[in-house]
Amino acid sequence: MKVNEIYYGDCMDLSKQLPDDFVDLVVTSPPYADTLSYGEKVNTFHTDNYVDWFLPLFHEAARFLKPTGSFILNIGDKVFKKKRSIYVFELVCRIEKETGLCLHDRYIWAKLNGLPSGSAPRRLDDRVEYIFHFVRKEKNNKGEYKSTPESFKADVDPVREPYAEVSLKRMKDKKGNALPVGFNKTVDEDGMATIPLKKVEANPKGKIPTTVMGFVGAGTLRSTGAKHPAPFHPDLPKWFMKWLTTENDVVLDPFMGGGTVASVCQEMKRNYIGFELNDNYRPLIEERLAQS
Repeated sequence: MKVNEIYYGDCMDLSKQLPDDFVDLVVTSPPYADTLSYGEKVNTFHTDNYVDWFLPLFHEAARFLKPTGSFILNIGDKVFKKKRSIYVFELVCRIEKETGLCLHDRYIWAKLNGLPSGSAPRRLDDRVEYIFHFVRKEKNNKGEYKSTPESFKADVDPVREPYAEVSLKRMKDKKGNALPVGFNKTVDEDGMATIPLKKVEANPKGKIPTTVMGFVGAGTLRSTGAKHPAPFHPDLPKWFMKWLTTENDVVLDPFMGGGTVASVCQEMKRNYIGFELNDNYRPLIEERLAQS
């Protein structure tokens, strides 16, 4: 299987053709359960059987992902029969329990331009989706999975953010000297907290981002004439590529859709592999790559 190619077919089958320890980053947004149609060739699965359909890909990912690699999954849940479905949480739990991947962290995507979705008075306007970060479990000398590794590739400097002005003021006195800040409180037997102070200097490259992320949603792409029913905005995969990869790394999107991830890879000098079940999207992808 070559890099910088799009393969048309079922990702559950195509993923088996990937070599072991080959992919640096998977970043993808799959079809959500019972949300919309992707054409006659693509099944959308009910919340009751979605996890069973999706789990085989994660079994394969534990093999084809490099020990230093990451799997970034953007997925949204839904209200089904007047209650919030838990299929997303079931998926995460089963990935952790049944595959060679473990959950490193979860991030909240707070949509900057989400469409109104609330139904007053009992349901609020829903403007969030989930981003789950999986990495490979380590194995002991018996081949048994151990705890979460800390060896995956990451460099936070390219995604650092500017400090808020109030934060910079809190770190320094009027003469510009660093002020002590409280960290890591301890609690004694009487339940009283002690917060040791230490001086902190602002990193000249910026602050570490939080786990709440403000990416623009795909709705902004509809006005551009995007023909894919659920276009993936490039800001999300671009951010994670900056953090978790370097030039010439291999990035996989097993649900390539309209070609966003491949296009971002071209822009950022990463190698891509894409899987897409609906070959009607081939012209969209080819056009997208020709423009990037």
